[in-house]
Amino acid sequence: MEKLKKYIPYLKNKYLISITVLLTILFVIEDTNVFSLIKLKSDLNQLKEENKEKELAIENIKKKTLELTTNPEALEKFARETYKMKKKDEVIYLFVEEESK
Repeated sequence: MEKLKKYIPYLKNKYLISITVLLTILFVIEDTNVFSLIKLKSDLNQLKEENKEKELAIENIKKKTLELTTNPEALEKFARETYKMKKKDEVIYLFVEEESK
């Protein structure tokens, strides 16, 4: 009981009570509380990383496109590998691997 009497003047202080209530509302109850801000910051960092990866992928695609438009050998290789195109007097053998069950 003696310890409780020591804190009674602080509990009667209206400024301390109002600041405590305000901080509780701001940090816990509001829609933009501390926990949601931390989660949003984490999501933002993750999206920035994804953005960097996509920018690198775009650069690679631009390089491949430039190579295909300027280098006829690269274009022929791409057509042969992707669309299985062949020259007039060629025979192409396709090997298909079966999945084992």
